[in-house]
Amino acid sequence: MSARPSVTPVRVEHYLLPFLCEAFPEVTFSTIRSRKEAPSTECVLVGEPQGMASPITQYVRLRMSVYATRADMSGDFQTAQDLAARIAHEILAHGTNAPFVDAELDSGPIRMADDTQIFAYGIILLTVSVA
Repeated sequence: MSARPSVTPVRVEHYLLPFLCEAFPEVTFSTIRSRKEAPSTECVLVGEPQGMASPITQYVRLRMSVYATRADMSGDFQTAQDLAARIAHEILAHGTNAPFVDAELDSGPIRMADDTQIFAYGIILLTVSVA
């Protein structure tokens, strides 16, 4: 019987937020929605650790919600969708920089709605080194 190494799941947001904030200074990035004053743009990223891809890598499902809020507090879906596509592209471009091993777009950006507005939603699948 082979022994698997002990692993600690990686919180991917810690690695993504610094370079995304630099690449998109006009966007507020966070892991919890802040509902800033309008008009504003905001991207909420939530990494969900999944099963092991190998003994030293783990899958992470990254949920991305992008809000473009107009002055009247309504959502501007076209702006949110365009911004979500640009952010996804930036994440995928960094998909092989440590601790990331691979990155691919699973879905989106698609149109979603919460209690107050329309926004863009997408999922990126990451493979992350845990060794």
